[in-house]
Amino acid sequence: MEKEYYKDLSTRASDGDAKAFSKLYEMIYREMYYTAYYTLLDDEDAIDAVIGAARDGFNSIGRLHTEEAFEVFMMKTLCARIKTRCKEYPEGTAPDKTELPAKRMFFRLDHTDRLIAVLAVAANLDIPVIAAYTGMMKGSVKKRLSDALKILELER
Repeated sequence: MEKEYYKDLSTRASDGDAKAFSKLYEMIYREMYYTAYYTLLDDEDAIDAVIGAARDGFNSIGRLHTEEAFEVFMMKTLCARIKTRCKEYPEGTAPDKTELPAKRMFFRLDHTDRLIAVLAVAANLDIPVIAAYTGMMKGSVKKRLSDALKILELER
């Protein structure tokens, strides 16, 4: 997408233009859903998290400081939603619908490590981007990712 068009959409969205926001959201909603699904491992919870993040993002888009920051802004909003939802799961357990061994294995990670692993492996994001999305320090993300991947490797 042309940078000027993206910048214009971001500016209009931060001024409350719902159509501009929806066009920007349209560019990233798949990534948001995949991140939520592979972290929560439940379709309904993932959809709820993405819808909630979109609503929260639209309601607070005026706080967007730079036009280029829309994706980071929305992913931070989604990560906050995912973390809140994960706290509702007893630690180390998955929703009752989780029957696949891979899903059970993933739920052995705490919710933050699971989110970091999903962002790194499924979304193929670099540590600085994950740190920006989660609001964590780069060193913490790197350590937690390393630990999570070791746990997942041992479980295979």
